This record gives sequence, structure tokens and C-alpha cells, in this order.
Amino acid sequence: MEFVSKAKAMCPICLEVLDADIEHDEDGRVWMSRCCPEHGEFSTCIWPSIDHYRWLDSLAFPKNGPAVTRDVTKPCPLDCGICKRHQRKATLIEIEVTQSCNLRCPVCFMAAQPDPYSISIETIEGMYRAIAEQAGTQTGVQLTGGEPTTRSDLDQIVRLGREIGFWGIEVNTNGVVISRDIDYLRGLVDAGVTGIYLQFDGLTSGVYETIRGADLLQVKLDAIENCRACGIQVVLAMTIVSGINDDQIGRVIDFALANNDVIAGVALQPAFTSGRFEAKRSVPLTMGDVIFMLDEQTNGLIKTEDIWPLGCSNPFCDTGTYLARTYENGDWRYVPVTRDLTREEYLELYDKDSPQGSVFPDIVHKRGILDYGGLSVIIMNYMDASTCDIQRMQECSMFVTMKDGRLIPFCAYQMTDSSGRRIHPPWGDPEEQR
Repeated sequence: MEFVSKAKAMCPICLEVLDADIEHDEDGRVWMSRCCPEHGEFSTCIWPSIDHYRWLDSLAFPKNGPAVTRDVTKPCPLDCGICKRHQRKATLIEIEVTQSCNLRCPVCFMAAQPDPYSISIETIEGMYRAIAEQAGTQTGVQLTGGEPTTRSDLDQIVRLGREIGFWGIEVNTNGVVISRDIDYLRGLVDAGVTGIYLQFDGLTSGVYETIRGADLLQVKLDAIENCRACGIQVVLAMTIVSGINDDQIGRVIDFALANNDVIAGVALQPAFTSGRFEAKRSVPLTMGDVIFMLDEQTNGLIKTEDIWPLGCSNPFCDTGTYLARTYENGDWRYVPVTRDLTREEYLELYDKDSPQGSVFPDIVHKRGILDYGGLSVIIMNYMDASTCDIQRMQECSMFVTMKDGRLIPFCAYQMTDSSGRRIHPPWGDPEEQR
């Protein structure tokens, strides 16, 4: 193994913060290794290629810290909210409006509790106001859960956020309710929802049966049709599980392009672990793997070097590109705008206030490119206890809101030890605190 750099990682069993070495093997794979005094050595493959790892790292952006922070006493990530150690501002903040769900997905990290595990609209108002005070109303808000559409008052929650001043409010949903009840969806649109973030794991029934526990393909297609009818844009969120649907990434991109009138983006999310697990030497699917798969499965439409960091967080957390839809020589074409972009141009044109999915479309507008509506492609590299890098945690730009108004980095909020114990319980309930 050849040394690359130092890092701070965690013991997957007890979550002790440990010194770690980033190294690469003779095949170029990048590993993070550390040793817990109590539980021994752990190694995790964090990237498939040292050359690509170094290239992506060279594109890291200057850090733009949060405007409001709080003092903490415990080490990262045990104490958050946003703390003074944090190095980047929020660009997307979640509000979990319920722990209830109408599915029981085998891969889901949520508790999927019954109906009593919702919170009041008054508490949600407090969460909105805490976000406004700490991050501003220009920050995108995602309503999630559980399954947010199990709430009959979700339209009121959307309307409340708009009245407080938030311009971007999307709903993260499995699509079951909005596929069957277009009037429910119309209510959300009338209330001011700006987008639907739809779980969409592939284009075959077997994928859903394995990942979600039921054949939901037609549900997804019906949900998209209802969004088209209601005039609301959709982002497809694909949870990618190695050996299950990692061969369908290209097909999902093709499907999104064929339905680009309603589908504005695709978010590719390699599955991560939250709950019970065992890991001494693990090789999880990484963002790097997905980048190389995109190159292979899109027939050159998206090349490896077209995928750039989004700038709002650590370069190994969020990457993507934007396929601009242009008309040339009597033909419609999709072209990645990062293909002819230099790092200097990116630094000059980058808008620190752009939401994650709008970083590159905003650059398209500034460059004066005639774009007839394209497709954002984003890859999100979530961390679990086996892959956690504390530096990346401190650069997180995606947060979850607690009842008391604290904003917790997404990966810290979902973090569990190997027995399934959480650091930060749902909504930050103090009686459940680790």
C-alpha cells in the first residue's frame, strides 16, 4: 500500500474517532485504514482509482462557511447544530414531517413507524423559522420522512413554508399517494411546492421487488404522468445497490431524457449503511464507481471527466453535470456543460447561493448558452460508519432539522454504530439521545 494522506475516521463498532491513513493499493484502489484500541483494524475501499481521486480532489472549491454557528462541547460528529467547526453553508435542509410510511423497503434507513409518529404543524413552523434564521429563506427545503404524503395536511405544511418566505420546497416521496390521487398532488402544487423528489430505482419490476419489497414500477410511471398533468417538475432519485440495479444507470438517464419535459434531474445515490452491519474490510459502492459506470452505460454521452464537484461541499460528497439541450444543424442534442469548462471559469461563474441541483444550470445561463431545458445529473456519496471521514462531515451542505432548531449534517444524523444505535435520534428527542 502507498500512503496518500491522513484523515479522521470512525470505528464502525463503537464510533470512536480515530486517526486514519488514506492509501492506495497496486491496482490503484483507494483505501481508508484505521485501528480501534478496542475493536481492532478496519479498512474501507473509498474510491476505485487513485488517479481519478487526485483529479477530483484538485477541483475542490474554497470553503464558504455558515453564517450562524453554535458552541459545542463534544467531538464531531457527536455534537452538531451547526457548530463552529463546520466549514460550509447549507444548500439543502430536510424537515422530517413524519416517521410513518406506507411501504417497508428492505434498504430504507428510516424507522417506518405507524401514524402516531408525526409532529405537529406548530413544531414544523418552528423548524421553518429556525432554518430561516440560521441559513436564510433562499436555502432549499425538502419535506421528507418516513413518507410525507401519509400526512393529509402536507399541503398546509408546504403553504406555511412559502408564507414564511422559502422559494424552494420539494417533497421527497415514494410516489404511492401521488400516483393514485392526482387531487392530492394538485393540492401540493396549489400550495406552492416547487418539485417532487421521486424514489426511482430502475425500469424493471424485479428491481423494486428486491429494493422496495414490492413491484412499484407502474406506481412510479403513474406518479410521473400525474406530475406532468399538474405541471410540476420531477427529480428521479435512484438508490443504487451493487448487483441489483447498478446496470440500469444508463437506462434511467435515457428514460429521464425521453421525459425531459417533466423530469428535470436525476440524483444517483450509492446505497449506504444505517443500522446493524459488520465491517472489517469493506468494499462499498462509491460515487467513484458510479461515475465510471455512467461513462460505460451512456455510450459517451457522459464521460468520466464530465462529472465535476458541485462546489457546495467536499468534492467526494457531491458531484454532477448538466446536460444542456441545444439545437444544432437541425437536430436536438444534449451536451454536458462541464466538457469545455475550465476550473478558472468554474470558479468565476460559480454562485455560492445556487442550490445543489442548480449549480451548473446557473452557469449555463451566465455563459449565455441557448438551453431549451436540460437535465441535471447529480451523484451523492453518503457516508456511514465504515466510510465516514470527519473532514467531509465538516463540509456537509445538506442538513436535517431537529425539533429544537438545531441543524444536523445529514450523514451525522443517519449515523449508527454496528448494532444500529443512532448518534442523533429522530427529531433530536433528548430522551433517545445516545
